[in-house]
Amino acid sequence: MNGGRKPSKWNMFVKKVYQEGKSKNPNYEFKHALKDASKRKSEMGSMSSNASSSRKSASKKASKKRSMSMAGGKRHRKTHRRH
Repeated sequence: MNGGRKPSKWNMFVKKVYQEGKSKNPNYEFKHALKDASKRKSEMGSMSSNASSSRKSASKKASKKRSMSMAGGKRHRKTHRRH
């Protein structure tokens, strides 16, 4: 249910680590795969995925929207006075 998007590089790597662990130990849990994958992050770079490039373009769009919204100057919050 990921909305038609590709799984991220991290998710694919954790799944791979989980499958490896589960094949060696039937009691291996996903939470263990998350911890083990975190320790093995350097191996993740060898996996191929375009998830990072799409994430970069999305963050550029978001930062552009923020800068456009602030173009009119600072917006001030109304402060409530206590009586």
